[in-house]
Amino acid sequence: MATPSGTGIIIGRFQVFELNPVHERLIQSVRQKHQQVVVFLGSNPAPSDRNPLDWEFRSQMFHEKFGDDIQTVEMPDLPDDRIWSQELDRRILSLRPEGAVTLYGSHDDFVERYSGRFPVEALDAIVADFPDDPIPVEAESPRDFRAGALYTSFARFPTVYPTVDVAVFRNNYRELLLARKENETRFRLPGGFADPEDESYEMAAMRELGEECGEIEVDALTYLGSCRIDDWRYRGSSDSVITHLYACILSDGEPSPDDDIAELRWFDMDKLQGSHFVPEHQPLFDMLEAYWLEEH
Repeated sequence: MATPSGTGIIIGRFQVFELNPVHERLIQSVRQKHQQVVVFLGSNPAPSDRNPLDWEFRSQMFHEKFGDDIQTVEMPDLPDDRIWSQELDRRILSLRPEGAVTLYGSHDDFVERYSGRFPVEALDAIVADFPDDPIPVEAESPRDFRAGALYTSFARFPTVYPTVDVAVFRNNYRELLLARKENETRFRLPGGFADPEDESYEMAAMRELGEECGEIEVDALTYLGSCRIDDWRYRGSSDSVITHLYACILSDGEPSPDDDIAELRWFDMDKLQGSHFVPEHQPLFDMLEAYWLEEH
């Protein structure tokens, strides 16, 4: 076996709750080649399902496993691979590494994207080597699990949830379609949360309209504006809801309540008042009233 020499730099995210045997095997293969091993942990300022753990937590995971034998360094994500490669090189040189430097990482996420000055080698792990579910089924310490869940909730950025609402008119804007949910006495506009699969808010609006009102056809959507909704589910929270309001005219079909809608009813616009709406949708009535006066 060759004598270990130089510095091996491992580039990865390691977004796991613990290092598994595959990780340990790959890390050990680098340690056998080099006198010094450093792990650069990819870090993204926007938390997501791809980046749920802060880099400090992952650094601690390495320290618990390897002590001071392996150094960890944060490597922030950047939108341009070329600039990211230059920044990685700069951070490596700032460490004053021992001897020749070789970088290690996955073929697709690192080797194919890196364009810096150092030689690279792909680590020989494949997706099939890793467990199907990176999340533990049972927590050994429920108390620690609850603490972690609370930390995750409190440490993340406040979230604005986008929703869409649709005002469907008929009879030359004389009537407006409103929906009532179970256990509610007042009405609301059909609508709901935008989904990650939606290509646009307009698509989300048409999807929600179909889900809640059945097979109807409407003319082109007209965007009326957006506003913050005082959704009772988020009162007292740093999160909030902002909705996008659209208007259209029914062209064919008869609305039928579906999904979580208990009743659909046509209201005469001349008699409609803000008190007909659930409190969180009363700002939408104000926007609609101004639009109706222009069109009527």
